[in-house]
Amino acid sequence: MLLNRFKMLTVLTAALIAGQVSAAGSGAGDMKQPKEVGKVLRKHQRYSEEEIKNERARLAAVGERVNQIFTLLGGETALQKGQAGTALAAYMLMLERTKSPEVAERALEMAVSLNAFEQAEMIYQKWRQIEPIPGKAQKRAGWLRNVLRERGNQHLDGLEEVLAQADEGQNRRVFLLLAQAAVQQDGLAQKASKAVRRASLEYGHLPEAAVADVVFSLQAREKEKAIAALQRLSKLDAEILPPTFIALRLTARQYPEILDGFFQQTDTRNLSSAWQEMEIMNLVSLRRPDDAYKRLKVLLDANPNADLYIQAAILAANRKEDISVIDGYVEKAYGRGTEEQRSRAALTAAMMYADRRDYTKVRQWLKKVSAPEYLFDKGVLAAAAAAELDGGRAALRQIGGVRKLPEQQGRYFTADNLSKIQMLALSKLPGKREALIGLNNIIAKLSAAGSVELLAEALAQRSIIYEQFGKREKMISDLERAFRLAPDNAQIMNNLGYSLLSDSKRLDEGFALLQTAYQINPDDTAVNDSIGWAYYLKGDAESALPYLRYSFENDPGPEVAAHLGEVLWALGERDRAVDVWTQAAHLAGDKKIWRETLKRHGIALPQPSRKPRK
Repeated sequence: MLLNRFKMLTVLTAALIAGQVSAAGSGAGDMKQPKEVGKVLRKHQRYSEEEIKNERARLAAVGERVNQIFTLLGGETALQKGQAGTALAAYMLMLERTKSPEVAERALEMAVSLNAFEQAEMIYQKWRQIEPIPGKAQKRAGWLRNVLRERGNQHLDGLEEVLAQADEGQNRRVFLLLAQAAVQQDGLAQKASKAVRRASLEYGHLPEAAVADVVFSLQAREKEKAIAALQRLSKLDAEILPPTFIALRLTARQYPEILDGFFQQTDTRNLSSAWQEMEIMNLVSLRRPDDAYKRLKVLLDANPNADLYIQAAILAANRKEDISVIDGYVEKAYGRGTEEQRSRAALTAAMMYADRRDYTKVRQWLKKVSAPEYLFDKGVLAAAAAAELDGGRAALRQIGGVRKLPEQQGRYFTADNLSKIQMLALSKLPGKREALIGLNNIIAKLSAAGSVELLAEALAQRSIIYEQFGKREKMISDLERAFRLAPDNAQIMNNLGYSLLSDSKRLDEGFALLQTAYQINPDDTAVNDSIGWAYYLKGDAESALPYLRYSFENDPGPEVAAHLGEVLWALGERDRAVDVWTQAAHLAGDKKIWRETLKRHGIALPQPSRKPRK
C-alpha cells in the first residue's frame, strides 16, 4: 500500500537527517565559529564547562555499563543455548574488566557447574585479589570451593551458616551445587546426607533443596529417605523443571527400583500431569508396557488431559494397536490442548504415520503444527514427506527453507537429522550423477570436519548410488568404510551384510554381520528380510520363513515379497508363493528383483489395470 510505503520513507528520511546532523557535528571542530554567534551561544548556554564535562563522563559511564550488561546478557543467553564455554568466557572477561564481586560469584558458580575446576580456582584467586577482606559472597564461594574439591569439606561443616547468610536465589544455587558434588565425589553422600536432609527440611519451600536431598539419599543408598524426598519434590515442582528432571533421570538410570517404589507409594492422581507422564515413562522403561497402559487408563478416567492422551497414543503405537485407536487418542489431545499441546499431538501423529510410511497422512497432521517451538521438527518431517511423495528436488527445496529458521534444533530432531534427510533427498534425484556429486561434496565436508556418525551415513547413502551404477566394488568399499566408522550401526551392518550375500566367498561373513544386526534391532523389517534371505542362501529355508514372513507382514514391499515367495516355493507351498507375488504387483517400490524372480520361475501375472488420469 502506498500509505505504508510513505510512512516507511518518512522514518528513513528522519534517520538520514539525524545521521547527517551527527556527521556535521563531528566535523565542527574544523570550522571557525563567527564571534557574534559564539557570544549568543555563551549567553544562552544553560550549563558550565565543568557541568558539560561531568555529563559527558556520566554518559560514557552509562555506555560502558550498557556494554557490560550486554556482555553478561550474551553470556547468559549462550548458557541457555547450551554454549557453556562461551558463557564462561564472557563472565571471565567481564570479571577482568569490572573487578565486581557479583560477577566473580556468578563466574565461579558457572565454572564449578561445568566441572571447569581449573578456571574456578583462577576466578577464586582473582576474587581474593579484588576483595582482600572477604565479604559474605566470597566466604560462601570459598566454602563451596572447599566442598567441591576432592577430599575437601565432606562433612559439610558450616552449611547452616552459609545458607543463613545467603538470599533465596543463592541458596537455590548452593543446593544444586551440592547435588552435583554428591554425584561426582565418592563418599560425600554417605558422610553428609544427614546434614543435607536437615537443611532440606529447614528450607522445605525450595524445590532445589528437595533435589539435593533426593540425590544425597540416592547416593547413600537410603531408599525410604529418597522416596520421601521425591514425594516432597513432586509437590514443590509440578512442572518438572530441569533440576528435577535431572534428578529423576539419575534415579531411573542408577536406581530404578527407588523410582518404582516412589510411584508405588504415591497416588499420582493427585499430582500434576507431568508427574503422571513420568510414571508412565518409568513403567515403559521397566519394559512393562501393559502395566503402563492399564495405569494410563486409570489416570485418564480421573483426569482426561492432553498430555496423557498423547502418552496413550504413543503407548498404543508401541503396542501395535489399530491406527484408529491411535488416531482417537491424538484427536482427543488435539481437541482439548493448548497450542503447544495441540502441536505436540499433531507432531506425534505425524511421526507415527511416518513410521508407517504413510506420508500423505504425515502432511495432513503437519498442517496442524503451529507452535513456534516445533517449527524445526515440522520442517524436518515435511522434508522427509517431500522426499517420499515429490522426489529429491522438492525435498531439497524444503530443506533449504528449514535451514533458514533461526533455531536449528527442535524438540525431537536435530540438524544432523536434517542432514540425513538431505542425503536421502540426493539419492532420490532423477539424475544419479547429480546425486553422486552432491553426496561427494557432503562426504568431503564431513571428512574435513571429523563428523564420524554423519560421514558413515553419507557413505552408506552413496553406496546405494554406486549400486545403481553397477559399481559393486565401490559400493562395498563405502559400506566397509562406513562400518569401520560406525561399528554399532545396525542399518549399516545390515546393508553391508546383505550386500556380501551375493558373494559366495563372503556369504558367512555377511551372515555373521546380519546376526549381529538382528541382535541390535530384532524388530527392524529390513534386517529380518536380510537374515531370512541369508538363511535361504545357506540352504535353510525353514529357518528363513519366520523372518521373511515377519518382514512382509509389517512392511510389505516387492523385494521382500520376492524373497518370501522364493522360500515358500522351495518349501513346496507354491500356491502361497504365487499369492505373495501377486500381492506385490500392487505394492510400491523397486520391482527389479520381483520381476527377475517371476521370470526365473516362469510365472506370468496379469498386469494391473491402469486408472485413467483425472
